[in-house]
Amino acid sequence: MANRISRITTFIEKRRLGFGVARLIMMSGVNVRSFGPNDPDPPDALRRLEQVLPQILTPQELQELTYLLSEAAT
Repeated sequence: MANRISRITTFIEKRRLGFGVARLIMMSGVNVRSFGPNDPDPPDALRRLEQVLPQILTPQELQELTYLLSEAAT
């Protein structure tokens, strides 16, 4: 099962390409590229990512990401 950081990174890369991921890294201070799909999510890194998502994604994209993450958790 892919971790949340990996899923968030994949989602942003599909919507905003590499620039979006670079912006995510810059704004959060988390090197999201260093997390593989099976790595555990460090709580501090995940919290920092979640704080910057509203600045990168539109409300509709944020809602879609939330849905995808909740689907993956079940």
